[in-house]
Amino acid sequence: MSDINWIPLIPLIGGQMLGAEKAFGTPPKAIYSYDGFQSNDSHYVNYQNNVKKAGVEYIILDENGPRHTADVVSGTPPCAALSQLNTGQTAAAKGATCEKNEWMYKVFEDGIDLFKAKVVVVENAPALYTNKGRGVADKLFEICTLRGYSLTLYKTSTMYHGIPQARDRTFAIGWKSEKAPIMSWYKRDRKNFQEYLAEVDSTHLQQNLVINQKLDDEPYFQFLRSRTNENPRDLLIKSGNITAFNYINRSGLLPEANKWFHDTNHERGIKVSDHAIKKFADSKGIWDSSTHVFNECMNAVIGRNLADTIHPIHDRSLTIREALHMMGFPHDFELVGGLAKMNHIAQNVPVPTSRDIHTEIGKFLRGELPLSNTNYLRQNNHYETIENDPAGKTDMASLAEFFV
Repeated sequence: MSDINWIPLIPLIGGQMLGAEKAFGTPPKAIYSYDGFQSNDSHYVNYQNNVKKAGVEYIILDENGPRHTADVVSGTPPCAALSQLNTGQTAAAKGATCEKNEWMYKVFEDGIDLFKAKVVVVENAPALYTNKGRGVADKLFEICTLRGYSLTLYKTSTMYHGIPQARDRTFAIGWKSEKAPIMSWYKRDRKNFQEYLAEVDSTHLQQNLVINQKLDDEPYFQFLRSRTNENPRDLLIKSGNITAFNYINRSGLLPEANKWFHDTNHERGIKVSDHAIKKFADSKGIWDSSTHVFNECMNAVIGRNLADTIHPIHDRSLTIREALHMMGFPHDFELVGGLAKMNHIAQNVPVPTSRDIHTEIGKFLRGELPLSNTNYLRQNNHYETIENDPAGKTDMASLAEFFV
């Protein structure tokens, strides 16, 4: 057992928290959240108390003050504000000034002020690392500096942490330290998409719950199978296309596909291809919901990909169990509510990614990480690059100071 005390704050479905438990070797002291997140949190609370029988108290901070202090506060606040999938058109609905970002600030403030944490960590969209998220990152930095903490932004992808999923994310970590520590790089080995899903079998919980029951009737995939007499998976993989529609459109086959749908009275095919032709004639794009095929690595596990991704062997979408497996969840973890709560899987952090981030936090608490010369550090695990943020304070002499 570890001597590190930690608590979740807004656990949601719980991938980040299961990763923290793997890293620290001990369950949380309690589970904290705010009013309004109970439905999303219910899966993790159920796993801790009904599956693992851990008896971990679930506390809503709006109704109760904090009953604990902790070395680490780990949060999964909503990330929709900075998400590339956010279709909001106003500053209040999307971007750095969106109100949803307030949950990140609240986790940082309450983590330090109420729980006296030595480290506070949240996970968010990759844009938090970029100029698009600059306002949010600088606000987190301001919260840290006012309290004598430093800040790290660590950008990574799940593909580097042992799972074949290209899921870019940014972790923001506030440290009770004048200088931010330097975290390790991760490039773990992983199986390919087919090999990894083969770890799931028919006996595992919720393996019978297929996410998209209509995927085998997807029009563009059917057209490719009819036209080529070969497995469309192989065709897409060889061509480097991810979706059936993308292959058809790039190959100039959309008019032929449209005619085939009309000739075969394929109602859904007629509808989607007529729509695409009309949109393109108006110089507009479409939402591509055709069959997605992945080879080495699946794209991010989000609602759209869960519904449209075909299993590498079977002519169906993924199941709830397979989707949870793509997030690194244990096979006895239950998605409470089943298919109706499918999108909760996407509002999540893959367990191995979280494990590695919290492993670094554990190293910091044990004094095992070297310190940088700045209180505002950016680390990019994709390219293994480190940079001091210009807004931060460093020990490096400026040119003017050097010449003095």
